[in-house]
Amino acid sequence: MSNANIDALIDELLNPQFDYRSIPKDYSQSQTVNAKICSECGGECCKQCGCHFSPDDFKEISFNSLKQEMEKGFISIDYVDGEAIYQSSGVYILRVRNRNAPIVDLGFMRSPCILLTQNGCKLDYQQRPTGGKLLIPSTESYPIFGVINRKCHSEYSIKLCCYEWQPHQKVLLNLLNYFRDKEIPCSLWL
Repeated sequence: MSNANIDALIDELLNPQFDYRSIPKDYSQSQTVNAKICSECGGECCKQCGCHFSPDDFKEISFNSLKQEMEKGFISIDYVDGEAIYQSSGVYILRVRNRNAPIVDLGFMRSPCILLTQNGCKLDYQQRPTGGKLLIPSTESYPIFGVINRKCHSEYSIKLCCYEWQPHQKVLLNLLNYFRDKEIPCSLWL
């Protein structure tokens, strides 16, 4: 076996290619948009973390296309550990960048979404990532560590997000390497 064949085999083992996977999504705004509930809690979910994108949120999944989107400064690459999604290995995903966090945010720490304003999300409903569009607000709450949290949940779980991004790991890894040391301000705030 030649060195080129061995290199190709190693690359295939380390970066398996999967068929594109998209799960059905119901974007019925009547279920997910409730400004009254969200304004009452002040966007507690948005104060924890930016929401995650589906590959379906982008017109094209390629290095150049996603690079152009990420250069707007409000999208970050995040790594989801395999244990969190009950898989043997982790997955890179795209999500809205957290405030004071880099574009490549592999050391994830809870921080408010960079797009959260006093009046809610900087993006209108159609522009939001799937994780935000499919967030179901709730009036129910529960205490955790002395803080009252709402029982809001996303119909687009992190596990489903990882499932959809799995086929695109090579593109995301190339983007990670490109953006690793770059400081890019959020263009929506300029």
